[in-house]
Amino acid sequence: MTHMDSDPASLLLQVQDWLLRRVPPSGVRRVLPVLAALGSDVGVIRKENQDRVALVRGRDDLGHTYVVVALSDGIGGMRDGAQCAALTVSAVFDAVHRLASSGEPPSKWATNAMNSANEAVRKAYGGAGGATLVLLLMTEKEGAYWASVGDSRLYLSKGESLVQISTDDTIAGQLGRPAGSDIEQGKLLQYIGMEGPLEFEVAKLLCSTDDTAILTTDGVHFLDSDSDVMSLVVRHAPDIGVAARRLTELARWAGGPDNATAAVVSLDSALYESPPTYACLDIWDPFGEIRIPLVHRDNQQVMASGAVSKRPQVAESEVSIKDDAVTQPVVEDEDVPPKKKGGKSKPKKRKPRAPRSGSAPQVQLEFSNKKS
Repeated sequence: MTHMDSDPASLLLQVQDWLLRRVPPSGVRRVLPVLAALGSDVGVIRKENQDRVALVRGRDDLGHTYVVVALSDGIGGMRDGAQCAALTVSAVFDAVHRLASSGEPPSKWATNAMNSANEAVRKAYGGAGGATLVLLLMTEKEGAYWASVGDSRLYLSKGESLVQISTDDTIAGQLGRPAGSDIEQGKLLQYIGMEGPLEFEVAKLLCSTDDTAILTTDGVHFLDSDSDVMSLVVRHAPDIGVAARRLTELARWAGGPDNATAAVVSLDSALYESPPTYACLDIWDPFGEIRIPLVHRDNQQVMASGAVSKRPQVAESEVSIKDDAVTQPVVEDEDVPPKKKGGKSKPKKRKPRAPRSGSAPQVQLEFSNKKS
């Protein structure tokens, strides 16, 4: 077994910095190699998008492909919601990457990822900042697993039905009552970054290859409180890209009371494209994609099969990014909300990242939309 020598802090900080870059207020991106789509919209009321969703594709110690989707919603009323959500997603990807090379079963990857995210946010904010988290892990040989903390959700689209798989960590959720039925019953019982141990379960996702997984923040699934509108939107969308876009846009049309974020993922992993033969992580979010090469401890790049590649040496901090300045529409569709009139808004100052020790590695960026 080839052992990868990756610096956990380096990978975590690279992904966190990327997730905190300046992006448009709304975006939807197809992830064609994995048959998925990611969408996010700041909404009408909020001035900042404190949701984060991303998908990573990598290989385990045997060269088998795995895919992780992590969706997080920074908690309003606490410190630095966007930073907490970005740190949560980054810690998940970092933890899964490290355990995927350990020989441990995928259920342990997901368990460690949840606990690592909680510890990272708690250590950074001391309980003053927090986020929700719903995680979906798909493996080539072991199937799919999921876990959640907070009130972000996992749904499963099966035929004409949309089934909620996760249970909200609220009083209303635990009692099986609709969210929003009572303000006090809608408060979170636990979240990423809280003091004390988390209570969650990593479960095998019982599904077929025809099913579709949908991860949402409450800015989307508030639509599901009193009707089956979400089910109808998903059922009548011609493909997963349109489904992701319609869910986030419908949330805006319904008043946009919160940031709205969704991930729509096909569970037919047999149709996924394989990662490159050299060791790397491919990461997507609603606004772009990034490839992070991984380096062997003797500074030679490692093939996924275990053989050493003769490709030129690549430093671990070198990152290739394809990033859209403005996310293009997923597909031509008539039901597009009208654009607001008025001039361009002034760019907002970026909030500082979560406090951390050490200095971040220098990252070289290549933008596919850079003009020559």
